[in-house]
Amino acid sequence: MAWGAADAAEVEQRMRAMGGAHPRLFLKRGEERALAERLRGTPQGARVRAGLLERAGAMLAEAPVERVLIGRRLLDKSRTCLSRVLHLGLAWRLTGDRRYFERARREMLAAAAFTDWNPSHFLDVAEMTAALGIGYDWLYEELSEEDRRRIREAIVEKGLKPSLTVNSWTRAVHNWNQVCNAGMAIGALAVAESEPELAARMVARAVETVPAAMKEYAPDGAYPEGASYWVYGTSFNVMLLDALRVALGTDFGLSGTPGFLATADYLLH
Repeated sequence: MAWGAADAAEVEQRMRAMGGAHPRLFLKRGEERALAERLRGTPQGARVRAGLLERAGAMLAEAPVERVLIGRRLLDKSRTCLSRVLHLGLAWRLTGDRRYFERARREMLAAAAFTDWNPSHFLDVAEMTAALGIGYDWLYEELSEEDRRRIREAIVEKGLKPSLTVNSWTRAVHNWNQVCNAGMAIGALAVAESEPELAARMVARAVETVPAAMKEYAPDGAYPEGASYWVYGTSFNVMLLDALRVALGTDFGLSGTPGFLATADYLLH
């Protein structure tokens, strides 16, 4: 996919048109009822819903994450935070049970208070930025102004801005590119109305640089890092594309990258 000034201008135009409505990541405001009906409509959907609520319920009693590194990595804590925000946030949106909201809020504020998100190992930053970006967006209407400020500032200062200098992953042809671009774009889309120029820069960069990793799926969907990293890189790649599609109305042609939509067959084989 060719990328140039006209495409960057389209990103900025679409982000301006997005406005300030929340939620806008993955599941837009008002779409909860349709999703709940779909889940109730099939045995498989009912099992998914039950599993979600069981996992979210278990998280209610767990302590929020702390900034404890394992070796040089904070990644374990970033992944824990992301999993909790996703489970608790979606449980809140499907049920309206405020226990899930309050527990997700505590998780985000704990992570926002970290001194940093360990930019020396940038996957840690990427997953934490995704976690707080999704939570900020999904819980926005119920968060206080002070909570919004604290979470938003953490996304910007501990997530997006460090990526302006710690960014060798933009040239990678493996999972780091996919994960880091997804995290930065998700965080940027969440706070776009408050940081329009920075957010547009993050999203434009993702659209420009993620093809370096996505071209590795050509010609027929095989992934060079093997099945385990396929799950990691491809999952975040899909999150990136869906965040763009839902929030901005397009993935800028990225899903048409040769081999990408055929890659599910790779894992089956």
